Amino acid sequence: MTVLIFRPEQKCATSVARFSQADISAVGVGLISTQPSEPALANLAGSLAALAPGDSIIVTSTVASQLLAQRDISLPSDVHVFAVGSSTAKGLRDMGYQVIVPPVPTTEGLLSLTPLSKVDGHRVVIIKGEGGRQDLARQLNQRGASVYLADIYHRIKIAPPKATQEWQAKQIRCIIATSGELIDTAFEQFDPKWLQSLPWIVVSPRTEQIAAKHGINTIFVSDDASDQALIRRAKEYLEH
Repeated sequence: MTVLIFRPEQKCATSVARFSQADISAVGVGLISTQPSEPALANLAGSLAALAPGDSIIVTSTVASQLLAQRDISLPSDVHVFAVGSSTAKGLRDMGYQVIVPPVPTTEGLLSLTPLSKVDGHRVVIIKGEGGRQDLARQLNQRGASVYLADIYHRIKIAPPKATQEWQAKQIRCIIATSGELIDTAFEQFDPKWLQSLPWIVVSPRTEQIAAKHGINTIFVSDDASDQALIRRAKEYLEH
């Protein structure tokens, strides 16, 4: 039996290869693609240069960290650098930065961290994709921070979806989705009754709530959105 992985198109092949190395048959289906936002990238350098010691940078995704590396955009020293999840943190550490990661890879996890409770009078730059993280920005504003949202990429829905290989519905044992947007898009592209009939692995309590709203009854939550965490959770389910 096979695991179906809904990820952004750029990540599907890598995820399928890693699942194969872990002896799990997987098919990746790209439902969205990410595209750089050139104006936001051009403006980011000035926003980073304005930061002072004690200010903060929050990087919310591996796409964002990869764009920083590809465009050779340097983060200033003497600021707090946060990554929402372990994969994003690894990318930033590979670039030489010291990174703070919340125990739970969510907005709530970030807000529980001590440095982000002391942001009154400080600047916070949130480097992310277009849309999302509005609650994070709002709560940091309420704590007295001056928040700048750097939406350095945007997402485009892919129709029809792009799969890493041919597959049939009867092969699929469970479905993995790494964002709420991917869950929503799956229900636009595939038979809802079929999607509801299968167990899903998602990456956070928020995505669990989104899956439940779509009528999915069996939901497992991974530790985060990294392939390693998803493989662990998939093995726990497949071997139980």
